[in-house]
Amino acid sequence: MRFPSVLLLLLLSAAPAAARAAEESEGLSAPTIPSILGAESLQGGSSVLAWAGYGRVGGAYGQGISTWDDLVLQVDFDWAYTEFTPSIAWKRPFAWASPWTMGLRLGVGWYVDLGGTWIHAFNEAERGLAINPAVIASTHAGEGLVALTAEAPITITRWRGGGYMVAPKASVSFETPLYGDLTMGVGAGLRWRAGAGGAPTVRGRTDLELLVLIGHRVL
Repeated sequence: MRFPSVLLLLLLSAAPAAARAAEESEGLSAPTIPSILGAESLQGGSSVLAWAGYGRVGGAYGQGISTWDDLVLQVDFDWAYTEFTPSIAWKRPFAWASPWTMGLRLGVGWYVDLGGTWIHAFNEAERGLAINPAVIASTHAGEGLVALTAEAPITITRWRGGGYMVAPKASVSFETPLYGDLTMGVGAGLRWRAGAGGAPTVRGRTDLELLVLIGHRVL
């Protein structure tokens, strides 16, 4: 086989890989906002986010550990149920359907219900393991970022004979640059929760949350 023929075969075999690399490069273009809530990765950078409102307060630190993968350390306090949940999550984009980026997030944390009854009289103290898988879709809106999240958390409780609690939630957020690397936004979510066994919430209940978001790029 002559050299030009070999070269042609090599170019033809490399074309699909080059096309995939181009698509990935397009999908991984530098995000306008390095958001912990968005589906896009931080691409090796880092960011912090704080939230407060009805009925949660908390904060998170996100660190890009590769071009694709992020780790997020989070502390969340649901003051309506007096539930405290420190957790760690892995996040990664997996698909692009212009103008949307799709991402996966998988979190695991320690669930602590302090048993406060000042809003929900049926609440009881509890401990357990919280597992939270989620799918994220985000898109840019001008200089801002809109993120839609569908979560399906399950909490396995340990006290009072053990039990479990499910709390599927749909939420939306919008973040926009405020000054320099500082961002500000709002978020809203709708959650249905129910449990069995010794879980604090046995019967089904629907909850609404409204939050103010403040973020900042660290690196």
